[in-house]
Amino acid sequence: MSFPDPLSASDIALLTAVQENADLTLDQLAARAGLSPSAVQRRLKKLREAGVIQRTVALLDPKAVGQSLSLIVELELERDRHDLLPPLQQWIAREGAIQNAWFVTGRGDLVLSMTAASIESFDAFMERMLAEHRVIRKYTTSVVLKTLKRSLAVALEPGFRQA
Repeated sequence: MSFPDPLSASDIALLTAVQENADLTLDQLAARAGLSPSAVQRRLKKLREAGVIQRTVALLDPKAVGQSLSLIVELELERDRHDLLPPLQQWIAREGAIQNAWFVTGRGDLVLSMTAASIESFDAFMERMLAEHRVIRKYTTSVVLKTLKRSLAVALEPGFRQA
């Protein structure tokens, strides 16, 4: 769904603030966006209804909940087995260990970011995925050694217009 109006400077300030901390009060958001608290509440509702704000979530520390490994997995798929792709896509969408998944250009076809408690649990996960989805030809895994930035924020600039 696209937003019908260009985003104003207040919208950009509001969206930037809620991306940084969705727990800010209406008063705090109003101060940042240069609006009244009631105007902020109306604008947030409109942005949600238009699909600009898709949902509000909590960002957890994976290590604090026993997920000490972060991994990037690149999958190469069989080129002639397109009939097997929808079940894989549905499985990926349901699988909790997978945080993000993208179809990409380059060497691989799909890139996954995920967490795991241990190498052993990751190996078991991959064995299960390969056994259930014959469309995967091979995979390459990179273990994240150090996280430099962790965010889902979208950079917004004045004059931004959703296509």
